[in-house]
Amino acid sequence: YGQTGSGKTHTMFGSASDQGLIPRAIDQILTTVETEADNGWSYDMQASFLEIYNEQVRDLLCSASEEEGRKHTITQGENGRNDVTDTVTVPVRCHEDVTQLISVAEGNRSTARTDMNEHSSRSHTVFSLRITATRSTVGQTQTLHGTLHLVDLAGSERLARSHATGDRLKETQS
Repeated sequence: YGQTGSGKTHTMFGSASDQGLIPRAIDQILTTVETEADNGWSYDMQASFLEIYNEQVRDLLCSASEEEGRKHTITQGENGRNDVTDTVTVPVRCHEDVTQLISVAEGNRSTARTDMNEHSSRSHTVFSLRITATRSTVGQTQTLHGTLHLVDLAGSERLARSHATGDRLKETQS
């Protein structure tokens, strides 16, 4: 949580020369996947990227035309996991997969200019990584499921300083 322009989005995404939390977390997970392969574990990782904008859920891995008409709802899925319906999930096998995923998501994210930040993110984003780990030994298969959610919150700003009106005012109040 923090004021618009305080660096929340940079902390999560980073830049080419200064990786953010999302790419660093994925690199750490990929290192562990590689190490645990020696112990007989195999992994399947699937990622999604959502935006919560004016109390509506949008899939950031879809273009605006692909997203049009979709209605996403949050449901409780298998194994007690919460799921969002009708979203794109993509496999993650290497760092480049995450770099491309972030690039697509950033291109589809809702941003707008305010007096406090020229490219203010007007929404919350949720990066989700579902991990399934499997290890087979003589007569037994062990499967583990986990989900990592990393959230970039929309900025907060004082209306008197941002001079938000119209749609920007509505976004601030959501």
